[in-house]
Amino acid sequence: MKFFKENLILKLVSVVLALLLWLIVFNVSNPEQKESRTVELQILNQDTFSAENKTWEVDRSTVTVSYTVRSNLASSVKASDFKAYIDLSDYSITGSVPVYVELANQENASSISDIVARPSVVHVSIEDLQKKKFDLQVHQQGNVAEGYTVSSITVDPTTIYVNGPESSVGRISSLGLVVNVDGMNQNTDGTGKIVFYDANGKIIQNLPNVSLSQEQVDYTVVIHKKKDLILSATTEGNVQNGYTVEELQISPKSISVSGSESVLDGINQLTLPALDVSNAKEDVSVSLRLKDYLPSGLSLAEPNSTVYIHATIKKLPESTKEEVEQNTKASTTEESTEGTTESSKSSESTKTTEEENSAETKGSGNGDSKGSGADSGESTENKGPSAERKAKSQ
Repeated sequence: MKFFKENLILKLVSVVLALLLWLIVFNVSNPEQKESRTVELQILNQDTFSAENKTWEVDRSTVTVSYTVRSNLASSVKASDFKAYIDLSDYSITGSVPVYVELANQENASSISDIVARPSVVHVSIEDLQKKKFDLQVHQQGNVAEGYTVSSITVDPTTIYVNGPESSVGRISSLGLVVNVDGMNQNTDGTGKIVFYDANGKIIQNLPNVSLSQEQVDYTVVIHKKKDLILSATTEGNVQNGYTVEELQISPKSISVSGSESVLDGINQLTLPALDVSNAKEDVSVSLRLKDYLPSGLSLAEPNSTVYIHATIKKLPESTKEEVEQNTKASTTEESTEGTTESSKSSESTKTTEEENSAETKGSGNGDSKGSGADSGESTENKGPSAERKAKSQ
């Protein structure tokens, strides 16, 4: 006891000095230092504006958290040791919302201090929600195998609903599905992701807070064999006198069609309706829609869907007209002469027949006069009553 009571003040001073010396040595060997980490910003109460049919957007997704830590622990501190968040219920008319930061890992709580988030506030913008319906458009990419063509590409579903901020939805002009048909030679099924397009037809890569009723759609590609058909046509009716159809042109001269092999094998030519040139003295033209005249089971393999038929009408030269008239007169005269000859032959034949009949009659009479007396008597008796009737009448 005497030991502790003697020089007590001196001993207390020594202890204090020893502690100070230890602190000095510790701080020199393991000093405090400023560090920072980039931390994901969490959003609390995200449904705050749902009842008002509004959506929100924060101007940043991360914040920088700075803190003080002993050098011996600096390397062990991670971004996940901190929790940075905002609460949308703190939203004010200015749009500024404070950022809160906490130490999520309490193991190093005694070694980390002075925790501060930068920035300390973030800006939240709110906007009306819009729901819009789009018809899904199919965009073909690549080329099918040689001798084949894409008959059709169907998708299911055909319409998609887009939901999001008015400013984002307003940027969308159409929704599309890109289908790669490179090298296909048979029907193919698949699934594709929907793409956003702007008014210039360019793909929009990123649209925040925009959702779709369906992210992916199913598609079916129908592949048909392709074949070229020759087009043919004729004219009907007669042009005006003194004119003729010099040439009949068809443009294009052939078309490419697609269909099943069984249908294509039975056809090589497509006959178009005849072009009416009745009473024409000028060129006659007509345009036809090819798909209206395709046989059942065939479709156009190329976008050209119109064919033009043109008849060139030419006036005959005067000499030709005279020759035609002379040939017509000669033909008429020849027909008349042939008719007269036939009539004359018929009359001569009739006359000859009558003469022959007359000669036969005379010959018969001479034979009777040379006959038996009984026949002669009968003849006389037959004449008697006739003579008597003649006398009485006189």
